[in-house]
Formats: sequence, structure tokens, C-alpha cells
Amino acid sequence: MPDRFAVWATLLATPLIVGCAQIKSFTVAPSTICPGESVRVDWLASGNSGNATLDSVPVLAGTGEVPEEGSRFFTPGQNTRFILKVPGALKNAQREWDVQVVPDQSSRLLGGIAQCGGEPRSVSASFTIQRESTSARVRAILITNNYPRPLSISKDGMEVDIPPSGATDGFKNTSIIGTWTIRSPVGPGEACDNALKAVARRLTIKTQMNCGE
Repeated sequence: MPDRFAVWATLLATPLIVGCAQIKSFTVAPSTICPGESVRVDWLASGNSGNATLDSVPVLAGTGEVPEEGSRFFTPGQNTRFILKVPGALKNAQREWDVQVVPDQSSRLLGGIAQCGGEPRSVSASFTIQRESTSARVRAILITNNYPRPLSISKDGMEVDIPPSGATDGFKNTSIIGTWTIRSPVGPGEACDNALKAVARRLTIKTQMNCGE
């Protein structure tokens, strides 16, 4: 015979599971676009009413009450936050996703967690901007070094050095899609731990960008 305690516990837990709304997936792609481009919003949720609410800030036509599973296209004219809400008898669920609309020119910090090693030793970080997440029209204009130490930036076989607190236009008109690597040499007598602390264990670059044709 089944364990009566286990059956009793399952029966008690079942209403809690049924009464809680769930968002199984919620994506907006691409999340960085140029003016006039569209994004696709996909979602899959479950709740008590059989419906969900898709909101946006600012408000876009086509938002409002939606089925628990669906997909819609929107053309934001400015930076927009999409919000999916699912009501439940005991607990509601909510997710948010931000979309950046690149104007004539904008800037963003890009980078990743730094590691130290190699020969000669350096602190380095790599990050990849996926094609699915960013418009192919977005191009780099100027890259700024925010550190009082030299940086080396590489992408697609090209490498450019930036002096401390300097900037470079060496990647001008280069697509930001792809893998970027940032390196900073470990100074003479400098330990890896000290070098990592000097960059707060992250390496970032301020990237000015715009939308090319």
C-alpha cells in the first residue's frame, strides 16, 4: 500500500502548485535594435484564468490581455520595457525584458569577469554579443578605456591598444556582434591578485555605437 503520509502530503501540496502562476519562458529578441526595426516577443505561461497580460513601458499597440502562450511583433520607437504578468489564485508571476533602441549615437559598458594568467601575464576578459540579441546594423564608433592602466582590445583578428584613460576609433564601423577580448598587462612586480583588484575583477570598455546602413 502507498505511504499514507506521502499521499496526504501530496494532496496538500497539489492546491499550492495549481494556485501558483508560472512563466515557463519569456523572451524578446533582438534586445538591441535600430529605429524602425521590430522585436519578437515570445512567452509560455500557466495560471488560473487561462490568460496573461503583456504590458510595455511606454505603451505600445498590441499589448494588453494575451493568451498564456503566444508570440507578437512590436516596433518600439524608443527604449522599451516589456512586462509579462500571469495571475494565480495564490501567487502571481511576473517577468520583465528591456529593449534598447539605438539612436543616432549611444554608449554602453561592455565586458566580463576578468581572469589572470598567460605569458606574459595579463588580466583578460572575453564577451560575445550574439546575432540573435542585437541588430546587425549596430556599429562601434569609439571605445574608451576607463582604467588608469593600458588595455588591448581584439576582435575578428584585429587588435588595438588603448593608453590609460584613453580612447580609440580603431574599430569604427565594426559590427558589435561577435566576440571581443580585453586584456591589460600585469605590471612588473605586480601580483595577479593585485591586478584583478585594480579592475574590480572585471574588465569593461565604454563603447559608443550607432546604426549603420
